[in-house]
Amino acid sequence: MRSIIIDDEPLAHKVIQSYVAKLDFIEVVASFKSAVEALPYLNQQSVDLMFLDINMPVLQGLDFLRTLSHPPQVIVTTAYQEYALEGHELQVLDYLLKPFAFDRFLKAVSRALPSPQPTERATPATTSALAPGRIFVKSDKKTHQLKVADILFLEGAGSYVKIHLPDRMLMVLERLAHFEQTLPEDQFMRVHRSFIVGLHHVQTLEGNQLFLPGHTLPIGQLYAAQVRAHFSGE
Repeated sequence: MRSIIIDDEPLAHKVIQSYVAKLDFIEVVASFKSAVEALPYLNQQSVDLMFLDINMPVLQGLDFLRTLSHPPQVIVTTAYQEYALEGHELQVLDYLLKPFAFDRFLKAVSRALPSPQPTERATPATTSALAPGRIFVKSDKKTHQLKVADILFLEGAGSYVKIHLPDRMLMVLERLAHFEQTLPEDQFMRVHRSFIVGLHHVQTLEGNQLFLPGHTLPIGQLYAAQVRAHFSGE
């Protein structure tokens, strides 16, 4: 997905570009300090997504958006919350209030990609006959071979899954349901709509929480009976 940045703050460019670099399905093809600078590019090039600041010199971001007859999808990035309603009326995709963290950025960008495309999907998490107990996943534009036994838990994040390992976290473009169907059911369990846990990493079950090394996971109401039955040996 081709994106551009229109913002008069150098720091905003740096933050957005660093976040985009973590994702496989989007790239920044151009960046501009003002809407006036961006207009010729938009008239000549194909753009899928525009990160647009509001308070800029010469031409305000939302005023600029009104001049476009066929604008790309727009994510507003601004320090001014009072423009949210106006942005909604202009059908912007999302409204990011500066400063914003990567998880909030990911949620916004994922809305521009309703469903993963075949060329963008993570390498299927299947156990290879040549490497029992291992899976291959694509993250940060690299293919990683993982030992299934090393996976602490998996966390769903929209169209993405965060794979938590003892020493790192990988983010892959895949749905959590894919891993629920693929990973060995005697080693992993869905404990929440957003979490699948590696059973052998669970140290303690207390109330509606599971304790793993360095992590505490909630147990969803729909999964509570199954989780308690497993750990009580019933």
